[in-house]
Amino acid sequence: MTTGGVTRYVRFTQGGRTSYGIREGATIRELEGDLFANPRPTGRTASVSAVKLEVPVDPLRVKKVIGVAGNWNMPDRPPRVPGAHPRVFAKFATGLVPHEAEVEQPPECKQLHHQAELVVVIGRQGRYISREEANDYIFGVTVGNDVSDETYYGEPDGVKNPGRIISKACDTWAPLGTDIVAGLDYHDLGIEARLDGEVVSKGRTSEMLYGVEKVVSAMSHYLTLMPGDLFYMGSPPWYPGKRDMFAGQTIECEIEGIGVLRNKIVAMKNVIPDPWWKKEEAKVTA
Repeated sequence: MTTGGVTRYVRFTQGGRTSYGIREGATIRELEGDLFANPRPTGRTASVSAVKLEVPVDPLRVKKVIGVAGNWNMPDRPPRVPGAHPRVFAKFATGLVPHEAEVEQPPECKQLHHQAELVVVIGRQGRYISREEANDYIFGVTVGNDVSDETYYGEPDGVKNPGRIISKACDTWAPLGTDIVAGLDYHDLGIEARLDGEVVSKGRTSEMLYGVEKVVSAMSHYLTLMPGDLFYMGSPPWYPGKRDMFAGQTIECEIEGIGVLRNKIVAMKNVIPDPWWKKEEAKVTA
């Protein structure tokens, strides 16, 4: 929807063909060409109810998925003092799934966590970007869920654990909302997570320790940012005892002015029978 300078970009499939478009209420105006290089209207339209809304950026176009760790103060922990650089980690584009898709829980991941987050979509290639220039490189924002597992994140058993890739970057662990919203002031938006309808996390983007401009600028000094790169900006505080998700539950992430992202948690469909790591654990403990 284009209203007051705000435009909502979507990616949709109809009749076996996937296209970009601009959502205007219940109608999508189809676009052709590169989403990040002045795409052209085709003149064709589609009804939102008649299409499948996909992840709004083609995962094959996404070169980097970067997450910001510890970007909020938590009420049950000592306040953090921001350092010179945000703490970051990587997820993978293979983890991107759309609204209403399933999120898989591997059997060894016992502490699967929700993290409703503002996601920044980069629209221009750049490096050594100043904070003042950062907004010129941002295409828009959307809502995401940085699904994570605490079982291995802190590597409590050192080299016996598989590392943080497994705790952050599994397939289906980067759900992304349907709309990229361009032209929206994202500096003070409400964020909320609901698990089976119960509010379990809540905050505002103005409470982030590292704002969007600082993160984009800082990372651009180490990594060349490319159109389609994604920044998951961190999760607001969760309510005590309300962070774990389990198969059969539904998680909703909502950001004011952007929309709702809803996904169901399911058990991993194809579990390795008699996994090798269980045999190795048995040898160590024998």
